[in-house]
Amino acid sequence: MTHHSALRERLTAGLTVLSTLSFTLALLAGMPYVLWQATGVPWPDRISSWHELGERLAEPISDPLVIDLLAMVGWVCWAAFACTVIREICWYTAHLPQLLHDRRTHKDHVAALSVKGSLAALCIGTLVVTLLSLWRPSTASAQQPSAAHTARPPIAVTAPLTPSTGQKTTGRMPAARGPAKAATAAFPPSHPARDAGAAAVRHVEYTVKEGDNLWDIARTHLGDALKWPRIYALNKDRVQPDGDQLTNPDLLKPGWQLTIPVSHRLTSPPPNAGAPANPAAPDTASQRSSEPPAPARPTLDQNPAAGQQLDRTHASAGPRHDGDTADRKVDAERGPAVVGFGEASLIGITAAAGLLAARRYWYVYQRRLRRPDDEAPAPSLSPLVDKAAQAAHAAAQPRCPDAPEALVIRRTPPQQPRDADTVTIGVDDNAEIPLDILGTPGGCTWTGPGAEDAARALLTGILTAAERQRPGPPRVSAVVPEELAACLLPGLPPQFTALTQAADTAQAVRLAEQHLIAHARAQHDRDTPPPGPEAENFAEEAGPGSLVLLAAPDAAHIGQIQALAARSHPGILTVLTLDTPLPGAEHWHVAADGTTTMPGTSARHPGQLELFRLAPDAGRDMTEVLLGAHGQRPHLRALPKQQPPSRVARPRPASTPEEPEPEPPAASDPPPTSASRPQQTTPVRLHVLGPVTLYVRGHDEPVGTNLRPEVHEFLALLAAHPTGLLAADIADKLHLEPGTEQNALKNLRRAVRRALRAATGISEREFILRQGELHKLHPDLIETDLSDFTRILKRGFSSAGESAPEALTHVRAALSHYCGPFAQGADHLWADAIREHLTTQATDAALRLAHQAEHSPADPQQRDAILTLLERLGALHPDHERLTQHAIRLYRAAGRHDAARHAYIRLERHLAELGLEPDPATQALIAPRTTARRMG
Repeated sequence: MTHHSALRERLTAGLTVLSTLSFTLALLAGMPYVLWQATGVPWPDRISSWHELGERLAEPISDPLVIDLLAMVGWVCWAAFACTVIREICWYTAHLPQLLHDRRTHKDHVAALSVKGSLAALCIGTLVVTLLSLWRPSTASAQQPSAAHTARPPIAVTAPLTPSTGQKTTGRMPAARGPAKAATAAFPPSHPARDAGAAAVRHVEYTVKEGDNLWDIARTHLGDALKWPRIYALNKDRVQPDGDQLTNPDLLKPGWQLTIPVSHRLTSPPPNAGAPANPAAPDTASQRSSEPPAPARPTLDQNPAAGQQLDRTHASAGPRHDGDTADRKVDAERGPAVVGFGEASLIGITAAAGLLAARRYWYVYQRRLRRPDDEAPAPSLSPLVDKAAQAAHAAAQPRCPDAPEALVIRRTPPQQPRDADTVTIGVDDNAEIPLDILGTPGGCTWTGPGAEDAARALLTGILTAAERQRPGPPRVSAVVPEELAACLLPGLPPQFTALTQAADTAQAVRLAEQHLIAHARAQHDRDTPPPGPEAENFAEEAGPGSLVLLAAPDAAHIGQIQALAARSHPGILTVLTLDTPLPGAEHWHVAADGTTTMPGTSARHPGQLELFRLAPDAGRDMTEVLLGAHGQRPHLRALPKQQPPSRVARPRPASTPEEPEPEPPAASDPPPTSASRPQQTTPVRLHVLGPVTLYVRGHDEPVGTNLRPEVHEFLALLAAHPTGLLAADIADKLHLEPGTEQNALKNLRRAVRRALRAATGISEREFILRQGELHKLHPDLIETDLSDFTRILKRGFSSAGESAPEALTHVRAALSHYCGPFAQGADHLWADAIREHLTTQATDAALRLAHQAEHSPADPQQRDAILTLLERLGALHPDHERLTQHAIRLYRAAGRHDAARHAYIRLERHLAELGLEPDPATQALIAPRTTARRMG
């Protein structure tokens, strides 16, 4: 927030004070003056007794009497308003401490008043709140901070956030010692916090607590409460753990993370601009000058001279844009509204958002259905579903302008999907068209070579919209005859979420008629609510929603469909027929590419409607994911002699004798231990099981904490593929803008090289090997915890005759590397499949040991060790049901029934967040104990 914007806010507040004060004085003083000048005192001066008053009222009504009565009413209203003003002045005076810390107190007070008393409260409250704003610029909490909050709050220093504001880093601060290690940061030259390079600025991470506000935080950490705009400007674009952003300085939520710039004076003079700040670091200026300039500036982590040279390089490469220009550029670029899968498949970004929602449930049910002793790999998602989920994930990310110092340029994200209950059927002028366009009286008919694919995409859109509304009921449903449904989306059960399959067309018509009757009853109930307090609840109940009747009727049922189509209305009923024109219905001819023409239009023109379409194979992939999101398998309707589709039937092999024997453990491998930090054998160790972290041999503190997030993502991607990845695959997973892949990869390699060379002192070797288009981590310079986890876990069950204690030792050693899910804390969609695979490996190993402990006599120490593993994995994956099942059995075997019930309650709570319930087998483990306790 600049000085001009702050001055503008103060002028606006001053004008508000003047206008509110003028209005209040006009009501208090102006109204009596007008009444006095117009009518005087309305009480008659010739009446001295009640008898005379009665005679005066018995007289015929005259104009002077009417004027006197109106004047008396005016005086009474003014007196009531004056009393209300006095009462509100007293109220705001008594609640002044609350108003100092929370402006919402004023809004809540006005909302609780009646219409008669809200005018005075609005005038006095606006005046008081505006005056407080002039005296104190910001408040941010609904509760007044207690004495405990006045002391310096605890600070958790983690990897610092580099805001996308185009600011330059001016220097490097010496690393702090201990857990409070800080990293470099800086302000632009015009920022008041900058002091000509005489102060080193570091960023600290602060967790917001109940009662905190920007005013108090700035006073505690910056020494001046008026510096709160610095904290707001640094964190306003940051995505918080709950997915929200700091858009209002008056609203802070507990648990948010704020980056606070803390300045400290240097005891020594700043380094010369012409000399490197770190003499031990290699001089890479000549190397950078020999390389072509990149469109995105890397992070400056070496020295001021290198940073200035890089700034000059980018200044000559092209113009630089300020924040306003970048915002206008982002607003001007409209991302795509569709996701293409080839020539015969195209869906909207709204349907892709439904697939993204179903994808999460799909993983949950895969965990439920998988057995720990199953050696077959878990089924993978279709590439089509992955591509749609990637597009929906990119559309859901917050829109931020491109930072000049960004290392990579991402692809333009798609448009935001529509509301969860919206179903779209096509695109017109790069904007999605909702289903309501089909709800015209008389119905609609689709014909042409693309009609069947468009109908398949329509049903998929209805089913994906239902996934986004879980666990609530869908607002749009469909009724399709069974024969047509088997042609469009084979494998679905007769009743599945928002799709109902009728036995024939006649039954489909009856279901549509029942839907109209239900709508009529709901409308009648809303028009005539029951008396009493139930009326409000009755009005809030949702109706039966909208129904889509999709059919291909024969001649015997055309009359019934036509009569039903006459009642078609948006939001209530939509009647759509395929290849069977209805009299009076709209006729749409759908080409193979989805282009739609109607009577009266011939050639295709810009902005014409293009329907979404799905080929049969793509529809089968969508069906498998939607069924898997509900823990179901495709319902095959093939004849006994017919071969079902290979993608639908995925039988689980009973045994795999043809699998190769596991490799014997290498003799050179050290014996497994349970130490959290193993002996490092290479100069650099990369941790990806948990937050992405780099360690250098001989140092306990991590390095590279100031690297940008895209560098950490690049390292995690290479760690997950130790044999290497092609540049095209890396660009696809990182969503790099086409045409910028080479420069982006060069910037990423350069950032890794600078950081690790400065940390290790190795300047003659490359940490990222490049063999043509293949990129991989140098195995002699970088080791990963992922490789150790995989190698030790493979040894844990490689020998069939290995004893339980030895297997437990290997598994404990392997799980010591598993500090969390893969790339924990990073929202990379490409990492989900890898994360699930590694989670399955870790949990399967623990479950095998638990199964052995349950079916064989085990000593208490071994059982407690296995319980410790289950508790640790259960804390990392609280929705993993099989972990809880085995933990409950072992707890009960040890006589710890309270711990068993606590584990069940934790699982139940986490599954409820997904709209699920524990499996009946899990409930049966607790039911006997619960029944006995109730009977007691």
